[in-house]
Amino acid sequence: MLVHPNTLAEFNAWANRRLYAACATLTPDEIAKDREAFFKSILGTLNHIHLVDILYRERLEGQSPTFKSLDEILHQDFQSLSAHQVEEDQRWIELTKDFDAGTMDETIKFWTLLDKPDLWEVPKHIYFTNLCQHQTHHRGHVHNMVNQAGIEPPSIGYIEFRIETDGSFVTTPPGG
Repeated sequence: MLVHPNTLAEFNAWANRRLYAACATLTPDEIAKDREAFFKSILGTLNHIHLVDILYRERLEGQSPTFKSLDEILHQDFQSLSAHQVEEDQRWIELTKDFDAGTMDETIKFWTLLDKPDLWEVPKHIYFTNLCQHQTHHRGHVHNMVNQAGIEPPSIGYIEFRIETDGSFVTTPPGG
């Protein structure tokens, strides 16, 4: 296991806080504007990230999916979406605190929400890796759309997270 799932949950929450703060400087119309992205708008893409976070957690908790498709809009209002994402991020942090290497080798079985659902059974370390990759991938879309809206998007890289949160890396200014 390269990075513990709890560290990834902390990173996800950190990146979301930074990206949501940038989005909060936009008007509701700018957040909802169709930017021809896969989930159309900043709001649509953030809703998708939130939905998948919930879906993955519910599967781990043994719950049946409450969603029919991956493009459902859970929150039309950015403030509501933001508050619910903070709550979901905290749930993931709590859920992953006690995971150990043995837990990560266990498998999880679930039906996909694809147009033609498949039954997948994967080790939890693959499941978490995919979730983290999914979050990062779609935050990149939002990062680009924020830039299109004329806002300087924040740095949301993993190394920056580690520098800011635990000082685990030493940086040297140019010429230093």
